[in-house]
Parts: sequence; structure tokens; C-alpha cells
Amino acid sequence: MKKILTGLFITSALLGGCAKKATEESQSEKIGGELTVVTNRTDADKLFEKIEKGFIEKYPEVKDIKWEAVADYDSNIMTRMTSDDYGDVLFVPFSMAGMPNEYPNYFESLGKVDEMTSDYLDVTEADFEDKVYGLPTALNSLGIIYNQELFDEAGIKEVPTTVPTFIEAAKKIKANTGSTPFYTNYQSVAIWAGALTSFGGEQFKSATLKEGDAFAKGQAIRQVMDLFYELASNKLIEEDPITLDSQAAQQKLAEGEIAMLMSGSQDVIPIQALAKDKKSKAIKIMNFPVETKGKTSLPLGASGVVGVSNKSANKTTARAFLDYFISGESGYAVDANGMSPVKADLTKEQQQTIEDSNVILTVATEKPEDDATYSKIAEEAGVARLTDVLQQVINIGLYPEKNEPYTDYVASLSKTWQEAAKLHAE
Repeated sequence: MKKILTGLFITSALLGGCAKKATEESQSEKIGGELTVVTNRTDADKLFEKIEKGFIEKYPEVKDIKWEAVADYDSNIMTRMTSDDYGDVLFVPFSMAGMPNEYPNYFESLGKVDEMTSDYLDVTEADFEDKVYGLPTALNSLGIIYNQELFDEAGIKEVPTTVPTFIEAAKKIKANTGSTPFYTNYQSVAIWAGALTSFGGEQFKSATLKEGDAFAKGQAIRQVMDLFYELASNKLIEEDPITLDSQAAQQKLAEGEIAMLMSGSQDVIPIQALAKDKKSKAIKIMNFPVETKGKTSLPLGASGVVGVSNKSANKTTARAFLDYFISGESGYAVDANGMSPVKADLTKEQQQTIEDSNVILTVATEKPEDDATYSKIAEEAGVARLTDVLQQVINIGLYPEKNEPYTDYVASLSKTWQEAAKLHAE
């Protein structure tokens, strides 16, 4: 959720110039009347009909819900928000993540961060000054999707929780099954940016600034680089990373030709459906192989965030609808192959996973100034694109005769980072 889209400054200026203070209106405390819900889903008419039916059964005084499914959502809703007419309940546009100070101008506060944390997961997707202005519609985790049947055939008794045990497991798969142990997703390897908080924590950027070198041993990026180098140099990845696309790789995972790949939990069920046994439970997901305080991390992210318009004339009903929409009762999270952010609605299996893991976000939660400094150094050092770095690591591992040694590559990155960092030292 918290990503900044291009054109953000222009949009911010537009919003800042046109925003109006919420008007004090006569608000009913009763749940009833009509609502307008604006969504970014244009493919979910039947699901929305089911949700509407369930909500009205729960609150019979509600007469009607008008759904507005908007294509090119961020662009259109940001323009519409320059007026007072942007629905009662709406998805919070991704673009606003870069200007959280604008949330109070358009959305009702749903409560304080500290207080809501006891009842909900991931309450800081749309927060400002300790107040929550939006909650996740569904939560998914990032991790390693794997084929349990190949693990069994390879003699792997437990899922690996550290890089050394991960490499050991990959070697067993290669030796005992003949399948490809790991798919790198070379063309879209930037998705590993979502793994960095698992390796370095939610404040890995400020930790890197303190260290002064993003490529020093133990830093988040370096850990991922080392993992990729070990996999590639030991020929534990696909033979031709450039041409094998992710869709074909998922099919191979389902058929047992590939053992592991990195993706989100929302892809588990679709990959299971690709197997000969459409209900196969052999396709599972595990956390990234790195431990903090004896536990691996469960990195959660929201595919969407929903809030209540502070211009709504029916805020009580709008809030009741938001609570219903994100609950397990509505079925929205399950439809998204995710889980509800409402802790009371989690299944026993989900509760156990959370209890056994360090729950973190896929996006670093940094002070804006630290985030900006980190980005400037990365850009000036020429390593702003994680894709470039990891692809080169794969190239070095697979084709050492055509590339500089890995240690030399790391040393050159360290040198350029440290030089850039000195320019931003206090």
C-alpha cells in the first residue's frame, strides 16, 4: 500500500489547493439509509452483491448500497476528491501514501493506532499523527511457495528457517529429485524488495544509514545478494533465467519440475489449481529463511485499504459497513486469497502462524527524512534498482568466466555507497 506513484507532487498540490474542511452536518447515530461505496474492483459484481445482501440482513434499516467500480482508480478518485462527492466508503488511493498529512482532509479517523492494534493487523497503512484513516481490505504475506511432495522426495523433514538450511535443502532437491530447486523470477526479481524487511527489519533503511554501507555483511540487501549468489553459483536455479516467465514457472512448480519460488500467499490457491489434483495441498508457503530472535518473519501487506469519507452524510452507517467489509463475515478477504485484518476473525491456522512468527510489514516504516536520504544515496550510488543488483549477482553466479568475482562486485558496490553516504553525513 505504501508506495509512491509518479506524478505525486502534482497530485499533492492539486489536493492541497482544493481540499475543504469537513462540514459539520447532522449525523444520525443509527445504522440505516443509503450508502455509496467506491471501489477499484471492476471484476467483482457478484461478490459485491453477496456482501450487500449480508450487510442488509445484518442491518435491515439499510435501504440500498450504490456500488461504483472505478477503472484507473487512483487517477479518477484523486480528481473526484477535489469535490465533496466521492462516496461514503472508498478505497484509499495508493497515491496518498506519499502525503499522509492529507488523510484528515478527506477521511474520517477510525481510531488511534495504539488502541486499534489490539483488534486489527496492519493498522498503519493509512495513518497520520497516531490516527488511523484506513484499514486493509485483506492481508497477504510474502514468502517461499514450495512443493511439499518434492520436499518429501528429497528427504527434507522441516522447512528451512535460515539461509544455510535453505541452501542445504535446495541441494537435496537437486540431488534426490532432479527438479530445479529454486526459480529466481529473473525478469521480475525486484519483488524481492518486499523481502528486505524480513531480512533487516521494518527500519532496515535507517539501520543501513547508521552502518554507512548497504552492502556490508549482515545488511538486508547483502543478505539477499548472498542468498542469490549461493543459489546461482551452486546451479540450484533455473538453467535459463532470462526466458522462463513466472506463469510458466508456477505451472512447473505445480507439476513438480520446480520446487520453490518467491511470491505472495494470494498465489498459493491458483498454483494448487494448476496441479493435476486440483485440490492438491502439496503447494504451500513458508516464511523467508531468516530468523530474528529465534523466529522467522511473516511479512504482511495489504492489496487495498478502505476508509470513510469525512464528507459522508451517513458516517455511522459507513463505519459499520467498513467494519463488515473487512471482517471475515463479508468474504472479501477470502475472495482475495488473503486473510481478514480483524484478529478475532482469523482461523486457528492463521493465529498459529502469527504466534509462531515475527509479524512485520513488507514496506519499511521509516521516518520520512531517513527514507529520503536512503533513496538519494541509492540513486547517487547507482543502485536504486534492486533488479540490476540481483540480476548481476545471478549472472556472476551462473557465468563466473564472463564476470568479475562476486567479492569484487560487492566491494565495488560498497565503495560507491560509502562515497555517496559521506555526502549526506551530518
